[in-house]
Amino acid sequence: MTTFRPAVKEDDGYVQKVIKYIPAEIVTGYTALVGYLTVGTNTDIPDGYKTYYIILLCILAVATPVWTYYGVLDNNDSGSNVPINKRALFQSVIATFSFAIWVYTVGNPILKSILCDCINTGCADCDLYSPVLGSIILVLFTIMTPLIERIVLGTKLPTE
Repeated sequence: MTTFRPAVKEDDGYVQKVIKYIPAEIVTGYTALVGYLTVGTNTDIPDGYKTYYIILLCILAVATPVWTYYGVLDNNDSGSNVPINKRALFQSVIATFSFAIWVYTVGNPILKSILCDCINTGCADCDLYSPVLGSIILVLFTIMTPLIERIVLGTKLPTE
């Protein structure tokens, strides 16, 4: 059966694993849908946009683990000794965290206005939102994911 989710294989190198853990379908959907909520620089956010954005994030946050779980089940060609259900559950959790971290790191004026409790797209960074913090979290998560996989699934750490 053909699937859109690439299988993460035990013999994949580090970069291949990281790329395969990113929920590309969900990221693409997010990017397309957020395009409808475009807001100009230093302008007030239209009524309802924050609510629409939160609803969009919630739907995609719920869809990510479900999409990934079934995608892994449908693409059982990894040649792994790890049971498929355990691998699917692990990848679903990692993909969900990946999506959340990606959204935070890439940023969005509406997300920033929600986290910093302001009504304008030009508001300053706050304790809950900082591009620097997002970059730090992204790098740490990227480095730690193969180690977490090793601990949870018992796979080998990538050598490439």
